[in-house]
Amino acid sequence: MAPAAWLAAAALVGALVACADREVSTPALPAAEFLFAAGDSTYWVRSGGDGMRVRSAPILLTQVDGGLVEIFLTDDGAEYPDASFATVRLWSRALPSPDSTLLFADSTVLRELAAWRRAHPREPEVDPLDEETPEDPRTVVQDEIEILDVHGPYLTFEHLLNADIDGGPEHTHFGRRYVIDVRSGARMQVADLLGAQEAPRVLAAARASLAQLTDSITKAGAAGDERAAAAVETLASFRFDSASFGLTDLARAPALAFMVPGNGADGEALALHLPPIAVAPPAWWAAVQATLPEWSADSSRVRWIRERYEVAARPSADGDALALSLSGPAGTDRREWPVATVAAPAYQLISLESPPLDSAARRALSRAFDVSTALAGLRQRASAPRRSHAFPRVLPVRRTGDPLPE
Repeated sequence: MAPAAWLAAAALVGALVACADREVSTPALPAAEFLFAAGDSTYWVRSGGDGMRVRSAPILLTQVDGGLVEIFLTDDGAEYPDASFATVRLWSRALPSPDSTLLFADSTVLRELAAWRRAHPREPEVDPLDEETPEDPRTVVQDEIEILDVHGPYLTFEHLLNADIDGGPEHTHFGRRYVIDVRSGARMQVADLLGAQEAPRVLAAARASLAQLTDSITKAGAAGDERAAAAVETLASFRFDSASFGLTDLARAPALAFMVPGNGADGEALALHLPPIAVAPPAWWAAVQATLPEWSADSSRVRWIRERYEVAARPSADGDALALSLSGPAGTDRREWPVATVAAPAYQLISLESPPLDSAARRALSRAFDVSTALAGLRQRASAPRRSHAFPRVLPVRRTGDPLPE
């Protein structure tokens, strides 16, 4: 072969090898499987050699002892022309078990409903969606549960009871915050979560915070602040309750946020929400911390770092949405694959590779997504976003360490 021809052939071979190298070096879609909770939904993401699949449902799941637990609410009650009764129960179900555990229920509503039916045996029940139903019945007995957060086995929620019975006892309006174990429904005390050594310090700090807050309200009222002056009238009704607190997180570290219940001048339920108190991480916190978002220094994105991949979420300009993406691990070509645009805020990411889902758990998870989607609006999702009819605030104290402000 002539030298010129040999050189041309060599150049062609080199070009083909270079092209092959470029093709080989093109980053592959990382193998990943995780649950991502944001807004009012959970997203089940699976990616690998066969592409990426994303499924969403209005479902709340938490990881406990390496398994998944679903949390949900159910409603009960009745409507009459001049009476309204509504109650809610809180449940958990460990996948793949078909059995549910009752976590919380207040018997007041159903007890008063039974008494009302005995007193009005001929009163017909009406459809609550009927346009003819009175908007202001004289008897109203209702309770509400508002989920605030979940950290592994521990669920934080607030319960509000309202009872106005025509011709009955004094009106009841009361609220309280709880932390319960989703495995059993056991109500947690501070010492149960943090240990006997840390609990006294935290409780003393909470009482000092309450004293400082009430002192500030009193001084502001005396100085002419109309809002504070109105609040001063209710301060005597607030009583510190060492068990009325929630578990939250600040920069992925644990904290407790106490709610001090009280009542307004006309008996409505009020609450003082104390600033979160940082606590020493208990032994069980490490597993929880891995699920929590880590914000960049400039707050331009939040991320979860895993051994084989990284998940990032970038907030929109108005903070209402997050652009979720998937990339390979650190030290590799950091190409990003878009996953979905989801509602903010971001709550947690549960990896499903370690431990991996077995066939029974996978079928149960798929079935839970199916049921949650089919029953949306019937079976309530236990969701973290706040509802508009939650406790009135005496002061706008920030209550939790949510990743994104609401």
